[in-house]
Amino acid sequence: MTYQLFWGDLHSHCSVSYGEGTVEQALMRAKAQLDFCSITGHAFWPDMPTDRDRYGEIIDYHNKGFAQLAGNWDALVAKQAAASCDGQFIAFPSYEWHSLKYGDHNVYSRGPELPLRDAIDLPALRQLAHDANAIMIPHHIGYAAGYRGINWKHFKDSQSPFAEIFSLHGCSEGEDAPYPMLHDMGPRDWQSTAEAGWDMGYRFGVIASTDHHGGYPGSHGDGRVGVFAESLTRDAIWEALQARRVYAVTGDKIDARLTVDDGWIGSTIQSTKRRHLKIAVRGSDKLDRVELLKNDRVIRCLSPNVPADTSDSRYRLRVTWGWGQKDQPVSWNAHLALSAGSIVDVETCFSGQAIVAPQGVGGHTDGSDEEDLPHEVVERTLRSLAWRSTTTGNRSTRHPTTQAISLAIDAPINSELTIEVNGKRLVYSLGQLLERGHSTYLRGWLSEAIRVGPLVPVAKCALLAELDDEPESDCDRYRIRVAQTNGQWAWVSPIWVER
Repeated sequence: MTYQLFWGDLHSHCSVSYGEGTVEQALMRAKAQLDFCSITGHAFWPDMPTDRDRYGEIIDYHNKGFAQLAGNWDALVAKQAAASCDGQFIAFPSYEWHSLKYGDHNVYSRGPELPLRDAIDLPALRQLAHDANAIMIPHHIGYAAGYRGINWKHFKDSQSPFAEIFSLHGCSEGEDAPYPMLHDMGPRDWQSTAEAGWDMGYRFGVIASTDHHGGYPGSHGDGRVGVFAESLTRDAIWEALQARRVYAVTGDKIDARLTVDDGWIGSTIQSTKRRHLKIAVRGSDKLDRVELLKNDRVIRCLSPNVPADTSDSRYRLRVTWGWGQKDQPVSWNAHLALSAGSIVDVETCFSGQAIVAPQGVGGHTDGSDEEDLPHEVVERTLRSLAWRSTTTGNRSTRHPTTQAISLAIDAPINSELTIEVNGKRLVYSLGQLLERGHSTYLRGWLSEAIRVGPLVPVAKCALLAELDDEPESDCDRYRIRVAQTNGQWAWVSPIWVER
C-alpha cells in the first residue's frame, strides 16, 4: 500500500474554554497550514487539588474554564464539523481530561460528534471512550507520575494507539531528548518518557501537537503530527491514527519514512530472519543526521547523500523575519521574485504568540493575533511570492516570535533574488546565499529585521538508505529520528518485528 503524507495538530486550544482567540480564528489559521486539526476544550479534572489556601486561584481558573466549555460544547462540535470537507480539511472533536494520578489525556472521536462526559478515574474514562468509539491520547507524558505526567502502569495501548511526546511543554521521548520541560509543572522524569513505556512492552506510536493556547493550530516550532493515510478524508485519517502511522515533528514538515520488510511505521510484522530496512528522509533544510534506533539504541547514524556532481539546480531557501521590540507590533508586506527558474513549493513556518498558560478565561487574541490571519501568503506565481505578516520582538532569548517561509526552488545559481519589503529592496544572487544567511535591519539597530538564506542544495536536505539487520530478541523495535541543522526535529513511530 502507498500512502500520502498529511499534516495536522491534534491538540490546540482557544477561548472556548480557557485560552485566547476564537474557534473561527483557530480554524482559519489551521486551514492555512494544515490538512487536519482538533480544537480541544479543557473539560474535567476529577482529582484537582482541594487546598484552597495554596491552589485556590488554580481551582477557580480551571472550574470557570470547564463551565465555559460545557456551555460552548455543542457550538464547538458544530463549528468543527462545518469546517470539515473530505479532500480539503478535517477537524476532529476532542476534549481534555486532566489528572494528577493518571496524567492528562485527550479524548478524540472520528466525529463529527463526540459526547462530553466526565469520569472519576482512568478506567472509567476508558469505558466512556470505548462506548463512544473514541481514543484517549496522553500528552506531556514526561512529567513525573503523580504530577500530571503519565503513569505507565495504568496505560492500555488498545485504546491509546499513540502518545504526544512533543509540544510547547517540551519533549518526552527519552532521557537524552532535546527540548527540556520548562513549564512550572516541573522537569522531565525518565520513568514517564516514551522509551520507558516501550521498555515496559507497550506498543504505541508518537505524535507532536502544539498544546497552544492562543488559537493557532500548527504554530510552527510548537509541534505538528504527520500522518500516512490513503486520502484526506475523515475515515482515512482516522484509520491511520488507529493504525499508528503517525510521527512527530517540531515544526518543519520533514518527510521521514521507515519500512521494515515493507511494513510501515506503527505496524507489527513477523520475521525470523534478516530484515530489510528502507529509510527515506526529505527535510525542509539541511540535515544534520538521521539516527536509526533498534530497541532505543542508536545502531546507525546516517548523513545526507551528497553526490559529487554539483550541477543540480534544486535548492531550499529560508526567509525569516521579526525581531525588534517586544511591545511594538510591526506590519510586514513583502514580495520576492526570481530572475530565472521557478518556485516549486512554499512551506509556511508561521506561529502564534507563545501561549501555554493564558492569563484569563475567555480571553481574546492580542498583539500580532488581532487579525484572523496574522501571517498570510497573498500571491504566488511561478517565479514570485508575496506575503503579509505582523510580528513583535522575541519574548525572550528562548521564545522566538519570528516567522519564516521555506521555499523549494529550481533555478541556476546565477539567478537573482529580489525582495521588496516595507520600502527596502534587497537583491542577491543565489550564489551569495549558498549556505549563508544575510540579515538586514529595516530601521537601524534594535529594529525589526529580515534574514534571507541560507540557500541549501536539495542533496543536503535528503537521505536514502537501505540496510539489512539481524534479529536480536523475540520482538525488536525499530524507529528513526531526524535532526536538521536549524534545530528542527522529527521522531518516527516504531515498527515492531516479532520472531
